This record gives sequence, structure tokens and C-alpha cells, in this order.
Amino acid sequence: MIIDIHGHLGNINQAPFWAADEKCLESYCTEAKVDLLCISSSKSLMYDAQEGNAELDKALKNSDKLLGYIVINPVFPESINDLELLKSNPKFKGVKIHPDYHGFDMASPQAVKFLDKVAEQVDLMLFHVSCMPGTGFADAVRVAEFAARHPQTNFVLAHMAGIFQNGSYPYFPNLQGCENVAAMRLDNVYIDTAHYLMYVYPGVMEKMVEIVGADHIVFGTDVPLQGPMQMRFAIEVIQALDIPQADKEKILCANAQKILRLK
Repeated sequence: MIIDIHGHLGNINQAPFWAADEKCLESYCTEAKVDLLCISSSKSLMYDAQEGNAELDKALKNSDKLLGYIVINPVFPESINDLELLKSNPKFKGVKIHPDYHGFDMASPQAVKFLDKVAEQVDLMLFHVSCMPGTGFADAVRVAEFAARHPQTNFVLAHMAGIFQNGSYPYFPNLQGCENVAAMRLDNVYIDTAHYLMYVYPGVMEKMVEIVGADHIVFGTDVPLQGPMQMRFAIEVIQALDIPQADKEKILCANAQKILRLK
């Protein structure tokens, strides 16, 4: 079984070639041999959180392969009301937080106070961790420090804990993120693989496993930013690692099963 922890419904960055409805996402999963895909709404991330959450609510009810994250935006605090979807639709498994797109910093006491209220009510939070040039609102260590205050909630730090998109040194994970977060030894913190460098340069994945350990890595692709061919390549990179088969299964499935509370 393979679980992709990080995807999106709709039109990422308003680019038509990164658009996918639920049927398209299901076809990507089928082609890449992914059994379950956890998604948030692109509309929620880039336009209207509550409108996008409502759209995703409908899409999840029409799909066998998709699970969902509710997007909560501290800039629009009324979005916290959408946590009710966790009760009305069991396919919602947690919350997505995206400081870079929503324009708030994890250094903001007001934003963190708001997110404390969210963390107290949910089992899982997926945090975008800054990886795009010119951004830095969601530093991996700040997110991990937030997670340390909420040990009852599981946290996923996206994009290899913020791997730098640096063309000169693309071969290794961001040590500032992966290494420092791993050193904190938090049982409730996981790092996802959603970054194109993991399959362009296989050494990136090898280094990530060395630093973080298979017990705290979950598979993610950022679909539809990565299409089905790239999803397959990412899976092959993990399957080709020189690590025990049990560790590969943790990364591709078992860790996600645990934090998503799947039987």
C-alpha cells in the first residue's frame, strides 16, 4: 500500500497545467499505483479558505481514494469554524497551514496563539515549510517548536522541512530544517518528501533518511505539481534505497497510516 500525504484539489498558482479535479487526481493515483491521497483545496490556499473547504467537502464524498485537510488561515479567523467538517465528514483527517501563501509569520505571537486553538482540536496538522525563493514565514524549527507544545497532535513538515531551491547546491536536504528538527527528537513530528529534488537527485532522499530516520518520514508529492510519472519516480527512489524493506514501508505507508488513524 502507498499513501501520498500531500496533494491539492484545483488550480495551483492559477496555472492551468497544475489544475486537477477529484477525477483527475484519482486517475493520477491509479497510474502511479498510489492507494490513498491526502489533499487540501488550492482555492483555500490561494483565494478563499472557507469556499475551498466547502468545495473539497463535496469532492471527498465522491471519491474512494481521496482524504482531506481543512485549510485554516489566521488572517481570516472565521475559518476556524470549518473544523466542524471534521465531525460531519470523516474523510477530513486534519488541517493544512500555509504561512507563505497566507502572509503570516510563525514568529507572530498573535498567529501562533490562534494556531494553538486549532492544534488543541485536531489530530494532525500539515504545515507548509518555507522552500520558495524570497519566502521564509514558516521556518522548520519554529514549526517544530510549536509542535513541541502540542504533543497530543501529530505534525507533518512539508517539502523536506524546507529544502532550498538552490540551483548551485541541489543535492542534499536543507540541514537547517532536517538536521535541527531531527535533533529535537519529537515523537509527534514527521517530514514529508514533497519536493522534486528527491527524484532528480536520488542522493537527496538517501541523505534525508540518514538524518531524519525512516520512523519520521512520510511520502508526499505535492500533486498536481508533480504528475503521475513524477509520482512513480518518487516511489521508485524510495524503493531503490539501500535500507530494510520495513523502513521503505514505513515511509510509503505505515507512518501515514498511524498519523491518519487508518485501520
